[in-house]
This record gives sequence, structure tokens and C-alpha cells, in this order.
Amino acid sequence: MSALVPLVELSALPHSSGRRIRAAGLDLAVFRIGDAVYAIDDSCPHAGASLCDGRLQGRKIYCRAHGLGFDLMEDDPQGAPRLPIRRYPLSIIDGVVMLDPQAATSTPGV
Repeated sequence: MSALVPLVELSALPHSSGRRIRAAGLDLAVFRIGDAVYAIDDSCPHAGASLCDGRLQGRKIYCRAHGLGFDLMEDDPQGAPRLPIRRYPLSIIDGVVMLDPQAATSTPGV
């Protein structure tokens, strides 16, 4: 495992919305939904629009530019794959959201 990178205090993340965070050479959209925290690339793979300000419905974020949707946690087996998005696993240590930049996964949008 690579070194964890601190992103933000958990208390600084708004509930049920996104926040853009730049760290470890990455431009991330970070979301807090209930007790869970998710991170994806902030750039929509379709045309590069920011995803942190997208429309959040449950665990899905929809790009404001063209409506392309991404499940923040996993692939939607019911959806037709379109464009890939990278997800980054996060952990919370002593109230700080931590990122392992080497553990990203790339999966299609739905």
C-alpha cells in the first residue's frame, strides 16, 4: 500500500453534496453521504465538466453539462456502460479523510 494522503477534515465536508479537492496531483470530487465518503475524478470523461457540482441522487452523481451519471460506489449492472470514471478508496482516520492515490479503480459510467 502506498502512503495515505490527507484530504480534508470530515467535519468540513458538506452532507449530500460534493466538494472539489486537489491533492497528490489529482483533481477530485469528494462526496459525503451519511457516514460514507466517496472520491472520483472531478472531470467528467465526456467533456471535462466538473462533477463536484453535479446533481446528486442517492449514490449517483449526474454531470450538469450533459446528464451522464456515475454510481459513486460501484457499477450499476442495470445500466449501459458509457465512459469510464476513476474511483478512489478513502478512509477516515482521527476525523481526517485519507486517500490512497495508488488504489484507484476505473469503471464505466451508467
